[in-house]
Amino acid sequence: MIISPLNLEIERIYFQVVRNDYKTLAITATEAGEGVTSLAAAIAHRSLLAGQSTLVVDLNLYHPSLVSQGMTVTTYDNHFLPNPELVGIKDENAFFTGIIAPSKRETIMELRRPGSLETYVEQWRKDYDLIIFDTSPVSRLNANNIPPERVAAAADGTILVVMSGQTTEAQASESVKKLHDSGAHLLGCVMNDMNNPSLRSEILREVDRLAKRFPRLTQRLRKAIFNSHLLPLEI
Repeated sequence: MIISPLNLEIERIYFQVVRNDYKTLAITATEAGEGVTSLAAAIAHRSLLAGQSTLVVDLNLYHPSLVSQGMTVTTYDNHFLPNPELVGIKDENAFFTGIIAPSKRETIMELRRPGSLETYVEQWRKDYDLIIFDTSPVSRLNANNIPPERVAAAADGTILVVMSGQTTEAQASESVKKLHDSGAHLLGCVMNDMNNPSLRSEILREVDRLAKRFPRLTQRLRKAIFNSHLLPLEI
């Protein structure tokens, strides 16, 4: 799912990143499918619209999302990570500069080594204004992943995505604890309401069913819903 970079929530997140002069940002979640890649792409596009050079690094080895478009952007003299290139998101029409998820065992072990990821970050900071890490879910740690809390500790700030109605409070609290214990700077949580729409959204959805038979009535009802002080939630 693509999130518009002009979305008000994305603007608020980006404003905090700029105001606090964060140069590296890690985005993670407790479970897979909570919207980490969508959020990373939206922030990256918002940064690009602001004229900032932006790099998205896919370290979500549990479910890699970035796909190479065969166009190298910058070349570094290293023997492990792929070089920055034009990448896209699987099944989405979204493109930006990124680094695809590593697949070689030696690369994964290298990135797990203390100080290794920080060395790469310092190298990337010379060419990019903002570096965004798409990480594996906190609960999906196994021998084939790079621990997300390890990535978060190497970033200036971390955002935890929580799927409303799916991720439990206990799961979210455990993820927060792991991030704090690793030394990560948790900026906050983003609630993904995709499966938990607001009351206003649900009412509008039901009203729209009347559009074919009663277009004028539907239009008036929609206007009344948008103007209602009892339904102030954003959609």
